[in-house]
Amino acid sequence: MVIDLNSSSSHQALSAREKVSTQRSNGGAAPVTNAPAKQAPKDTVELSDTAKALKAADATIANTPDINSDRVAQIKAAIEDGSYSVNSGRVAEKILSFESLLG
Repeated sequence: MVIDLNSSSSHQALSAREKVSTQRSNGGAAPVTNAPAKQAPKDTVELSDTAKALKAADATIANTPDINSDRVAQIKAAIEDGSYSVNSGRVAEKILSFESLLG
């Protein structure tokens, strides 16, 4: 015996079985309707003032170059013309200050 699954009577039989199956799975409750379900309220997020400030600071840092080209050019020119001098006392103080932060 051959069963034609494409015939209209086959589709009607399947549709009837689906309805019965749905009613049984609902515990015999009223049939399921296709009415639109109520949408759940959407979650919202509000950033604190601190978070907004951090975001703005991050954007500023991202747009700032890593190297101050003007300062580099000034130091290069000073080295080339011999006017650049190193204050060894100040360098020593900065090194000691940095060391105290580490320990």
